[in-house]
Amino acid sequence: MPFDDPRDFCAHLEERGELIRIRDEVDPAYEVGAYIRKTSDQQGPALLFENVKGHDMCMVGGIFASRRRVLLALAYDREDIYERFGHGIANPVPNRLVDTGPCKDVILKGDGVDLGRLPIPIYSEQDKGPFVTHGIQISKDPEDGTKNASIYRMHLAGKREFSIHAEKHHHLTYQHVKASAKGEPLEIAVAMGCDPVVMLATQVGASYGVDELEIAGGLKGKPVDIVKCETVDLEVPAATEIVFEGLLHPERREHHGPFGEYSGYYGEITHSPIMEVTAITHRRDPVYHAGLTGMPMTENHFLKQIPHEVTLHQELKSKFPGLRDIHSTAAGCCDFMVFINLKPNIPGEARNVILAAMASAKRPKFVVVCDEDIDIFDHTQVLWAISTRVRPAKDVIIIPDYNTPALDPSVGQNQLGSAMGLDATRPFGEPFAEVPAFRGMDRVPDLLALMRAGQS
Repeated sequence: MPFDDPRDFCAHLEERGELIRIRDEVDPAYEVGAYIRKTSDQQGPALLFENVKGHDMCMVGGIFASRRRVLLALAYDREDIYERFGHGIANPVPNRLVDTGPCKDVILKGDGVDLGRLPIPIYSEQDKGPFVTHGIQISKDPEDGTKNASIYRMHLAGKREFSIHAEKHHHLTYQHVKASAKGEPLEIAVAMGCDPVVMLATQVGASYGVDELEIAGGLKGKPVDIVKCETVDLEVPAATEIVFEGLLHPERREHHGPFGEYSGYYGEITHSPIMEVTAITHRRDPVYHAGLTGMPMTENHFLKQIPHEVTLHQELKSKFPGLRDIHSTAAGCCDFMVFINLKPNIPGEARNVILAAMASAKRPKFVVVCDEDIDIFDHTQVLWAISTRVRPAKDVIIIPDYNTPALDPSVGQNQLGSAMGLDATRPFGEPFAEVPAFRGMDRVPDLLALMRAGQS
């Protein structure tokens, strides 16, 4: 079963050798980021920092620094992803309001609010300062009350202030614009250190007005327990480690950035709204959750990967029954490059799949469609298919003046770039060279296991 409490998940990771404890003193300024960068590069373990310089609070990072840990969080096998994750999205479960929860162990208001007490990391060399990267912003439409839960980065702007970066098309921005038009602040709560399924649910890209916490309930098959906030009319997951409550003001803004982005480059400096923190609540002995983004592969990419694959699969499968797998590549920042498996049923179907993927909500910049014999999660096989099955004059599609995903560093400020599709399937209905097969492969033992046994 999926985990209801972030501490239960961390304990499970430690039992499986997927989490290690760092007992040496580690500085939240740059050093924590270096540790998480290294484990991300190696597809290594999650890290529990027990001795954070200048703070008495532990910190965990790298929880999502590998795809296998995302599957562990969901308790899924690879072949279950589309059916089980898709069922959870399609069947949200209403939240369950409870009287209290661990996030209410300590309640700080007024002069007790001091964000400097938290070990908020500075990740990259040119980052403007400390950034909260794994906080889930929970808010509601000021007119109809519909909920939203998403992850946006926050810059520490003062003892009681964050600036929050959300793109123009993001739901938090819609809500903030509505509240600002009335001359009112938008109430907001930030839940940091939630159970992993709640975090994954925020990356689904649900329609406006859909509560992502209820999607998390669908993924779990049971309600998410929520508790009321202290100073704003919102609810947060009860098992959260740390909660910030506050107001996103209409006019107050700050220069936000630079910050090392998921594209692997520094993003533009923006003019972002200020959140005034009115309360902090947290668990007894809270654990701060750090999250790295930057050049792939990082937690940011793996957190988005499966939600993106499943939602695009749902969008395309009904139109193309021969569709098999979809892989939002971490190397492509999960937004820019998509690999697709297809068993074509008619001439030109691979091209239709390419165009449909480009017209989807994900707007990938590169789409590669391969035959079903290609394992699209093995990039060597995909490159082999491109090298041997693509006829550049016939099988490459270029779309000019294409609105690429946000933060694409190759385009200008108007976000108009271009997109490319590669049909890496065999020419439909035409003779094509056969791939050699080898008899007896099923009888060959696991040679790596034999090698490891000989070394032990």
